[in-house]
Amino acid sequence: MPPTIYLDQSALIDLFNQSQQDSSFEKKVQTAIATKALTIVLSPWHWIETARTKDVQKASSLANFMDALDPIWLRDRRELESIEIQESFFGFVGVPYARPQALVTRAELISAMNGVQLTAAQVPSSQEFVEGWIIKPELMDSVIKSYQANAEALRDLRVAVLSGKLTPEFMKEADRKHIAMFLPARTPSKVLIDQTTKNNFLDTKSIYDFPCLSIESAIAEYSWKNAGRDDWNSMVDKFHLISAMPYADIIVSDDRYFMLLLPIAQATGFAKAKVIKYRELCQRFLA
Repeated sequence: MPPTIYLDQSALIDLFNQSQQDSSFEKKVQTAIATKALTIVLSPWHWIETARTKDVQKASSLANFMDALDPIWLRDRRELESIEIQESFFGFVGVPYARPQALVTRAELISAMNGVQLTAAQVPSSQEFVEGWIIKPELMDSVIKSYQANAEALRDLRVAVLSGKLTPEFMKEADRKHIAMFLPARTPSKVLIDQTTKNNFLDTKSIYDFPCLSIESAIAEYSWKNAGRDDWNSMVDKFHLISAMPYADIIVSDDRYFMLLLPIAQATGFAKAKVIKYRELCQRFLA
């Protein structure tokens, strides 16, 4: 099996720019994709970051390049967290559960995002997705508001840490409620799940039992205790790391903040991916 290689946004842009500037390099990329020497992994965050511009032509070209890489797509982190918790829960109660794959086709990804089953012929291309968000920026309002809420919450939590309000008891209860949000109401065969069963499961679990939640929580705790970056790019760096670490073989990034967070993610035991720089990607896979 070829390695699954997740590109952060900067690595994607570097690959795009070098392919545009050097036709021989572009041919090497095309050959690597065609011969399955590697499998590129992207996520919805690549669409979001690409759409945050007024330069439609540039963004459109980059989005078109995404699909030319024939990537496999990583589900959104909240969906991954839900899948991880539900798999654990159904194992706990002894109910068969067909776990959805973390890495899926673009059609499967967009179907899950919209709650509607779509075929490959029905789903928009990355170019159409990105152009739609640029032309109608209000479509991204929920994403922007979520970022603003996260940034404000981070600042409030730093104050709470300094004041001693985040006690172990408070955090344990908050984590329990967070896990409970993802618990299903019914089994896959539509049997209603009672609250006692859910409580019994919650009594045995912590937020550090689930890959994405564990990495997210570890990074969050670091962020609460260390005053620093709560800008858009820093938040997105976290989202890339949280989602990709358990599911990709390799992550390509030259970002210093990403590298700062990497040991924290690795300490959870769920960080499967090896992190390499863009230059190493080219040397190992595109020479």
